[in-house]
Amino acid sequence: MIRILLLIIFVVSVGLSYEERGEGYYTNNYHPLYQERRNRLLGVYGSYSKSSADAEITLAGFPAVTNSVSEKQFGFGVQVGYLLSENHRILANFEHYLKKNGFFYRTLTLGYAITPKIPNTTNWRALLGINMGLTQAKFDSGAFVINDISMDSLEFMGFTYGVKAGAIYQLENGELEFGIQARRLNFGEEESQNIKLDLGETSSINVQMGYNFLF
Repeated sequence: MIRILLLIIFVVSVGLSYEERGEGYYTNNYHPLYQERRNRLLGVYGSYSKSSADAEITLAGFPAVTNSVSEKQFGFGVQVGYLLSENHRILANFEHYLKKNGFFYRTLTLGYAITPKIPNTTNWRALLGINMGLTQAKFDSGAFVINDISMDSLEFMGFTYGVKAGAIYQLENGELEFGIQARRLNFGEEESQNIKLDLGETSSINVQMGYNFLF
C-alpha cells in the first residue's frame, strides 16, 4: 500500500509542476487565504490507529519465536506547516496514541504533501503526502507476559515513515482535513529479565480527522 501511494504522489507531483510552469506561479484559482498571504498552518486532529507487529521474542537459551500481535488505539495529533503554494506544503507532526493494555506510542515526523484541487468542486482538494521521523513506544511493567514471566517496563526508540491520502475542505478561516495513513514503525529491540523483544517489523493504519487554522 505504501508503494502504491508513493507512486501516485510522484505522478501527481510531476503533473502539478508541469501545470505551474505552464501557467505561471500565481493564478486566480489559488486558495483565497493563500492569496491573503495566510500561508502558515496550525492544525489539531484526532486519530484511530490499528497497529500490528511480527514480534520476535528471544528467551535466554532458547531460539527466537515470532508472534503476531496487534492493538487498536485512539490518539491525537498537532501539526504545523507552511504552504509553499496552493498545491504544495511542508508539515511537521506530533502524534500521541493513548495507553491501552499498558502500551502507548508517539511519533514526531517531518513531511511534504501535495493538495491538488478536485475537479468540478469549489472547496475540495485532494491530499497526498509522505513523512518520516522518530517514534517512541513503552510497555508498562507487567504489560507483556511470556511463559508466566512478567517483563519489566520496556521503552523503545526508533524511526518511522509513512504515506497519507485524504481530502481537504476549505473554510473561511481554515480547512477541515480527512485522511488515512499507512505507516511503518521500526521500534527496534529491548531486553528485560533475559527476554529480548524485537518490534522492528511493526506497521499501522490510521484514520484521521482534524482542523487546520491558516494565518
